Amino acid sequence: MEIRTVDALVSVGDRYVGRAPAFEVEPAWWAEVEAITRHLDALLGVRTLVLRLVHADEAVIGRGGRVVYHVQALEEPRPDVLDITPLPAWESIVAPHPLRSTWAEVDGPSRMIEWARGILGPRDAVQVKTWNLSCLIRFPGAWAKATGRFCGVDADVIQHVSRYDETLVPDVLGQSPDNRWSLLAHAPGIDCWEPDRDTIDNVVRRWVAVQAALAAETGELAAPSVLPHDLFADVTRLLPRVDLTADEVADLDRLIARLPDIVDELDSAGLPVTLVHGDFHPGNWRSDGSTRRIVDWADAFVGHPAIDIKRLQDFLPEERREHPAEVWSQAWRRESRGPSRCGRCGR
Repeated sequence: MEIRTVDALVSVGDRYVGRAPAFEVEPAWWAEVEAITRHLDALLGVRTLVLRLVHADEAVIGRGGRVVYHVQALEEPRPDVLDITPLPAWESIVAPHPLRSTWAEVDGPSRMIEWARGILGPRDAVQVKTWNLSCLIRFPGAWAKATGRFCGVDADVIQHVSRYDETLVPDVLGQSPDNRWSLLAHAPGIDCWEPDRDTIDNVVRRWVAVQAALAAETGELAAPSVLPHDLFADVTRLLPRVDLTADEVADLDRLIARLPDIVDELDSAGLPVTLVHGDFHPGNWRSDGSTRRIVDWADAFVGHPAIDIKRLQDFLPEERREHPAEVWSQAWRRESRGPSRCGRCGR
């Protein structure tokens, strides 16, 4: 398995107390931090939380290589295990930044943990993931999640979905809209990375039924809008800000020229603008054999529902992609004749 080499810059509050000896962890994904805090808790003799990634090797993106994190120790660590050589860049590392996520600030994850314990009671907390999109904390039987300003708020989106199919999503235990925090019940079972036909049929049909029902309520959703008719303006506005090769620019110019026809073709299908999951691959489905739920709603947005079926197909072997497309098409044809009577089965 691929690994990453971790350098931890440790602080108590915002006070720098030293650099931990470099160590290797699995998995290699930069966002996965559970193994980091487990190692540092044992090394330093105190609980730790990862605030943010400070630096990573430029040769790799997202996984592997040498990665430097700012880690907060919740108490004074053992004095003999850190390199306490002053770090000239420290003030710039802890200096406030208007675009920094709240969980990447000093005491950010601690505040979320205490909020969740106020609802759950005194339960152990394990930081699982921290990156630019979210911070994820695991509790026995529950998950606390914080999302960025450009993402959806899981609890808000889930509550809209659950009005039409309450067993398709995890239960919401609490939320703090101002902080963009969600507290969700654990979805039992396993991730459906290799879904069978019954699972695909069940999840796709039920999700289409919910999407059809929510199409009339898009104005009530606290989720970003990514509309096909805005795509041309969005791409042309962003293009000058991206560093591209001449060949890449030429490819984009050809795509931009085709966008109006592509949008017209989408319109001709007659599908509504509605809630889109945004990351509808089977790894975001959970099943215990009797229930199937969709998790990880931070990428949800208001847009064209074809994006979800394309995301699902991209995660399946080519020889298995036709079946979910047929199920999805049949489900939308059924919805075009009238809403489903049963959100749980999509029939």
